[in-house]
Amino acid sequence: MAVTVFSGVIAAIGIIFLLAKLNIKRVLCFDVVVDIVVTLGLTVLLAGTFAGMMAALLGGAIISIFLYMTKRLFGYEKPVWNRYWFTWVNVPPKGSA
Repeated sequence: MAVTVFSGVIAAIGIIFLLAKLNIKRVLCFDVVVDIVVTLGLTVLLAGTFAGMMAALLGGAIISIFLYMTKRLFGYEKPVWNRYWFTWVNVPPKGSA
């Protein structure tokens, strides 16, 4: 049981570090898509045993909670199409003035 939890946590931390390298505020604009892709990706990579599936689902749950809380606390940037290209516009967190 402890190995399963440890594996899920380590997988989630590794993915969080990768997302942070991609400019986390821009990734948060697509948080639902990222959440689904990460959870499905972990499930496919760790499939084969019950412990692997539980580690994948735990890692996916940790990623989901991280993305939700980060978006609510820090806001995000979303792409807005200008006439010829798009620019990133900052969206403040909910509840702030």
